[in-house]
Amino acid sequence: MTIQSVLLAGGYGVVGAEVARLIRQNYPEINILLGGRSPGSGDDLAKQLGNAITVHVDSTDEDPLADLKKLPDVVLAVVNDPNDQLLLSSVRRGIPYIDVTRWTERLRRAIQRVKDAEDVRAPVVFSSSWMAGVAATLAAGYARTFSSIEQIDIGILYATKDRAGPNSVEYMDRIHLPFEVFDGGEPTMVKPFQKAHRTNFPQTGSFNLYRFDTPDQFTLPRVTGARGVAARIGFDDSLSGALLSALVRLGIWKMISGDAFRGLRHGMLFNPGEGAPHRIRIDIDGITERGVQEQHSWLITDPESQTHMTALGALIQFDRLVNSQESVENGVQIAEEVTHLDHCLTMLKANSVEVSKIT
Repeated sequence: MTIQSVLLAGGYGVVGAEVARLIRQNYPEINILLGGRSPGSGDDLAKQLGNAITVHVDSTDEDPLADLKKLPDVVLAVVNDPNDQLLLSSVRRGIPYIDVTRWTERLRRAIQRVKDAEDVRAPVVFSSSWMAGVAATLAAGYARTFSSIEQIDIGILYATKDRAGPNSVEYMDRIHLPFEVFDGGEPTMVKPFQKAHRTNFPQTGSFNLYRFDTPDQFTLPRVTGARGVAARIGFDDSLSGALLSALVRLGIWKMISGDAFRGLRHGMLFNPGEGAPHRIRIDIDGITERGVQEQHSWLITDPESQTHMTALGALIQFDRLVNSQESVENGVQIAEEVTHLDHCLTMLKANSVEVSKIT
C-alpha cells in the first residue's frame, strides 16, 4: 500500500506524540498531520518532527475530516472517538483507519457499524486491546503452538510513576462496571476488582492483580478458540491496588461515578510520572501439538513506559499497512488476528522491548 501521509488524531497528546516520533524515525518521507481540537498546541512538535503540520480535527464533530484541505492516506486514531464519527468519516471516504483507543463496549459497537456500512473500500483496523494490541497479538501468536487452549491469562503490572495520557483515565474511570468474558467456554459476567490474584513477575516480585475489562477478553476467545481469557491489572505500589479494589467492592467508586466527582476520581487515577518499565505476563494453558497438556508463560517488559509500548502497538499496525507484501483486505480487521507473531516480535525487539519465555 502506497502511503504518503498519515493523520494522527490526537497526534500531539502524550501517546500521539510518541507515535508521531516513532513514525518519523521509521518513515522520514511520510507527511504527518497532527490532528486535534487546538492545533496550535502541536506546533512545536510539528517543527521537531519535520515534514509535519497541525490540523483541526475534532472526533466529536459530525464529520471530523470534512474541513481538511487534503485528505490523508491513513487515519490513525490515538484519541477517543466516542460516537464513531471519526471512524465513519474515514470509512465514507475509503481511507484506511487504525484505532487504538476503544474499550470493549465501544469496540463491539464500532465493529458492527463497519459491518453495517454499505461500501467499505479500505482496511479498518481495531488494535484496541491492551497496549494497542501488543499483549493480545503475542498471546494469539503463541497460542498457535497449541492444538487447543483451555485458558489464557494476561497479567499487567502498572507502574504508578509511569507516563500516561488523559485517555487512559477515561478508560479506567469505568472500572466499577461488570463486564462479559468467556469462562469454561461460556459467556459470563464478571465484577471487576474483587478477589486478588497473586502473580509473579520474574526479577521484579509478586503482586496482587485484579480482573478488569479489556478488549483482549472479547477478541482472544474468537481468535484462538480459548475456552477462557482473563485480564488482570495490579500496581507496583501495592497500596494503590488494594485501595482501588476496596473502593470498587464497597460500592464507593460507583457512588462517586458522576460528573460532580470527576475531578476527585481523575486526581486519584491520573498522576503520571516521568516513565517507568511496563510489564505484562502471558500464561497459556492447553494441549500442545504433541498432545500434552502444559502451561507456557512469557514476560514482556518495556523499559521505557506503557506509553511507549502503546505507541509501538500503533506503529506495528501502521507498518503492517505500509510494508505488507500482500494485499490488505478491506473491512474490519482485528489486530491480534491478522498480525504475524514474527512481525510483532521483530518490531518490539528493534525498539528495546524484551520478550522472554518464563521457565
